[in-house]
Parts: sequence; C-alpha cells; structure tokens
Amino acid sequence: MTLLKKVYFIYAPCVEEQLEDVLNHSLIAELDIEVYKIKLANLSTISIQDNLSHALVWVEQKDYPHILLFAEQQQMSLGFLPIANDPPCQFYKSLELPKNFDACLEIALQDDPLSIDIIVCNKKVITNGVNLENQTAMAEFMGDSREFTAFAKFKFQVNRIIHAFSLTPHPVTLITAKGKTISTAITGMVLLDFHRNGPLTDLFEESISLRDRRISIALFAPQSILSYLRLSSSFLATTQKKHVPQQLGYIRTASLTVKSPVDTHFLVNNKPLTTRELYIEVLNEGVKVNAGEKFRDTQQYTDDKENVVCEHLPQQDSRIKYLSTTLPFFTHALESDFKDLFLALKENAQTTSTFVLLMVLSALLATLGLFLNSPSIVIGAMVLAPLMSPIISSSMGLLRSDSDLSRSSFSTLLTGMFIALSLSAVMAFILPFQEITNEIEGRLHPSTLDLLVAVLSGIAGAFANARENIAKSLPGVAIAVALVPPLCVSGIGIGWLNFDVFYGAMLLFLTNLTGIIMAAGVSFMAIGFAPFSRAKKGIALSIFMVAIISVPLVLSFSNMQTIAEVKKQLLSQNYKINGQIQQLQNIKVRLGTPMRINGDLITTSTPTPQTLLAFEQYLSNKLSTTVTIDLSVRLVTKHYFKQMPLTQKKELTY
Repeated sequence: MTLLKKVYFIYAPCVEEQLEDVLNHSLIAELDIEVYKIKLANLSTISIQDNLSHALVWVEQKDYPHILLFAEQQQMSLGFLPIANDPPCQFYKSLELPKNFDACLEIALQDDPLSIDIIVCNKKVITNGVNLENQTAMAEFMGDSREFTAFAKFKFQVNRIIHAFSLTPHPVTLITAKGKTISTAITGMVLLDFHRNGPLTDLFEESISLRDRRISIALFAPQSILSYLRLSSSFLATTQKKHVPQQLGYIRTASLTVKSPVDTHFLVNNKPLTTRELYIEVLNEGVKVNAGEKFRDTQQYTDDKENVVCEHLPQQDSRIKYLSTTLPFFTHALESDFKDLFLALKENAQTTSTFVLLMVLSALLATLGLFLNSPSIVIGAMVLAPLMSPIISSSMGLLRSDSDLSRSSFSTLLTGMFIALSLSAVMAFILPFQEITNEIEGRLHPSTLDLLVAVLSGIAGAFANARENIAKSLPGVAIAVALVPPLCVSGIGIGWLNFDVFYGAMLLFLTNLTGIIMAAGVSFMAIGFAPFSRAKKGIALSIFMVAIISVPLVLSFSNMQTIAEVKKQLLSQNYKINGQIQQLQNIKVRLGTPMRINGDLITTSTPTPQTLLAFEQYLSNKLSTTVTIDLSVRLVTKHYFKQMPLTQKKELTY
C-alpha cells in the first residue's frame, strides 16, 4: 500500500476544533506526511502541482457538490472523511467507505484513486439523487423500506395504499444523448447510479456503474391503482435478472432530457425543484477519488452502449391523455390494446353452421349420457358444447354497452338453448325411460355453491379469452361450469311433462349463465377493457340478474343445510327394534309435507309392516314433522353389527 507524502486538507468550520487531533494522527505524523490546511471558504487558493494534487475532504456532505465540481475543474483527486452525526449522502454511501474514521483516513491517504463520474442535473452536481417528488413506491423498490420493522413497516404499507389513490401520472418526453425520443406518462423516476441495494438496483445491477460515463434512470408507470399495488418488492425480487416487469422502464445514456408540458415537481439532492425541463448529464472529465474495496470490485462495467427499455411504458397519445389525471382503479385498455380480442368475441357471437353442429352433437351426447348415467359421456358433451363463447361475448357487450355485440351474442345463445331443449325433449318423449338417474338428479337442486362455481368459471373464462397463454384452459372452464347438461335435463323435464325436473335444471342453467356474465364482466373491467364509467350500467344489470336468481338459490342452500342435518341425525345411530339392531344407509331426503326419506335399511331379518310403521312414527317424532319412508331392505348377519360399535340404541315398540 502506497501512501501520499503531500496532501491538501480541506476542512469545514464545524470541525476546526478537532483539526489538530487529526493532524497528529499516527498515519500522518509518523509517516511525516505534509499537510496543507485549507478552509472550505478558501478553496480557490489551492494550487495544483505534480506532487500535490490530492486533498483530504473533511466537510459536511451538503458541501460535496461544490468540492466535486472544483476537483473536476482542477483535475485533483479526493479522499473523504466522515463527520460525526452528519447523515451520509447517497454519493458517500456508494463509495463503500467504512464507518470507522481511522479506516477512512487510511483509504483517503492512499495513492491509488479511481476516476468516477460526476453527474449534473440542471447545472447542479448530484450527490443525493434525482427523482420525482412524492413517490412512495420507488422508495420501497430502492430498498429504503427494508429498514422498517414491526409497526413502522405496517405504517409504511398503509401509507403506500393511501398514496396509491393520489398518484398522478406526469406526461413527459424523454430525449436521450443519441436522440431517442419517448413520449410517455410516469409516476416515478429515480437516478440509480448511487444506489447499491434494493430490488430495483438488483434488477439492473449489471449495467449500473459510476465509472462508465453513463447515467441509469428507472421509470415507474403503473396504469391503475391495482397495478400499482400489485407491483411490490417481493415481485421485483422474483423477476430480477430475467426481464423488466410491466410498469417499469429503464434508460442508460450519457445524458437525458426530461420535458413536460406542465410544471412537474422533482427532488434534486433531496431539495424540491419545480420545472418543465430537467437535463441530467455526465461531465466528460469526472473526478478521481479514493473508495472502499467493495466499490473497486463492483464498479467494473465499461460498456458505453446506450440502452433504452421502455416498451412497458404507455406511449400511445390516447393512453397518455387518459393517464393525465389521477390513476383509475382498474387499468383502462385502449381500442388498439384489445382489437384482436374484440374481433374474436364478435366472431364467437355469430350463429354459424359450426356452432349449430356442435350444439346438436353436444345436446345429443349429453342427453344420452344423462339417460345412461355415464359421467364420462356427459363430460364429453361439456367439452364439445360451444355455449361458453357467446356468453363471454355477451358479457363484453354488456360491459361496453355495445348493443350489436349484445344482440348478436344473445341471439346465438337463444339458438343454442332452443337446440338443446328441443332435442332433449324429443329424445325424452321417444325413449321409453322415466327413471331419474344420478346424473339427472345431480342437476335438479342448485344452490349458492353452484353460483360460486359459475362466478369462478366466469373469471377463468374471461382471462382465458383475454390471455392467449392461458387459452388452452377453456376446456377446463367448460367442464367446470357444465352449461349443456342442465339444459338437456330441462328438455327431459319438458319431454316427461315433469315441471319439477324442468324447473330445477333450468334454475341451474340460469345460475351458470348469470354468474358467468357477471364475473366475466367484472374480470374484463379489472383487466382494463372498459372504464368503470362506461361499464357501470352493464355491471349493474348483471348484478341485478344474479340478485334475482340468488333468491331461490339461497332457499335451496337452506334446504341443503336442513337435509344435511337430517342425514346427520339419522346416520349417527343404530336402532334396536324388538330386539333387532338396524341401521340406515344411503339416505336421500326430500323436504315437504310429509318429508320423504329414501334409503337402505340394514337389518338381520325382513321387517314386518308394523315394524316399518313404528319406525316411521319414531322418525316423525324425532324430526318434529310428518315423515314417510321408502326403504330398501338389506339383510346382513349378526356379525355385521358386532364389528361396528353401537353409538346409540333406541328401543321401539309397536
């Protein structure tokens, strides 16, 4: 390690009383280093010589810009010393200097300075960064929030949410050193060169350096409150070194001009600056400084290429104009953003020969599967059915108040419903079957749970149509929501002239229909395909339809709870009738007056009519309502009951 023999010592008035102690330090006194004391106010008296071109700097860090500019002009090198209780600026921290004064002094005296960039913004030397004023999010991404713990961290997150509702994008035009021009709207901007940690600097660390004659600027441009809240530190951390996430832009250039048509508030060295034009550049000469070992190891980037990554920033004139006010809650997609989707939905809303053919095939398959009680055939009909497409199209039509799209999609939907109902009704009338199979029975009693399935399917359907990368999930959505089978069950009810079958299955279909339309509409709005001001009428209509259909569903769900409670009471015990132990299994309960109970009676001998009558009377008393039973007898040996513990015995007499 080589130490200098002659140095200037630039000091501030606040450390004058401690100056002699430092000059008598062993590193200076024992090595006989010549020190020329210079007051900060007398900086201009310094005369640079071949063997005297280095200065120790012991001043408050607010004075660093003045020192750096003077050193750049005089081509002198600097070594920095910390002052107790003087908050370190970003420039000082970026040099990776130790906190210990003696260690800093040793580094400051070394005869091995590095040339680093001096960054200037509107003719002011930057030591504490450049960014837009009031940008909580960018502070988080720079890593400042990592210092928060416990309640302070909770408070930061609350403030961040509150801040989201006051974010106002700033329309700007960015011009790089090579003339690249980007017109956009941003809510955050930060100079990265002085930052050494945090998820944002981790993302671009391979191209950020204070020794490359380039500046690195990160730009933040969420297009809605939801997208702002979605972009968090953890999200950035998982995407680092892969690609620039949505809402972020990055520019690396020798100089950058930021122009705005309105007064914009910036922070330059933590001081507010209101202007319509900001010019950030790197001075050609730079300055030589003594820095810590970590700085020497990490500042090796020498590539001088200009790098502009701004494809994720809004750049259409209509988008910038839309973002000139406070951020909307949902992202607003422009016509150009979803032209292909809108054309596809219009095509799906048409009644084509392919649609008719698929409806005929799916309706026939579903009806046969229902009669054969075959889940696999019914599932095949679900996948084949094309009803999901016009329903999603109708949702977009309602959302955007597009009468043509709504009319076309509902016409196609009614055509599909007519095909399914008529074909299944004819088949039910012709085929000599009147048995309600399990596949039919399972679609006769919809509840609010079925509405929840429809809502989730509607969300999935909307995203599958809007995002090409998940479009392959559409068959799964079709299976989950099962539109054609309940229609066919309704048709079977018409063929049998059974109103209960028709009503129960039609209620399930309407539940799926309204749930999908509402959920898909809300999802499309959240994605940004319609602003709330335009979508509110369609959303209100779909919610109204769901509210109407929910009335019988709530009643049905209440009945489901009652049936579950009855089953729990009847299946939780054994019965002893005239010395014979009996059980009930596979119970089905039909509410009404009287309540009908079907199931299997497990017993060791065939019960007499008197026994069944007594059992029926007992169940009526137990359930506090009139009960009729229709039981299938299953005979078992006594060993069957010996293997099973008796949870409860009831002695019945008749």
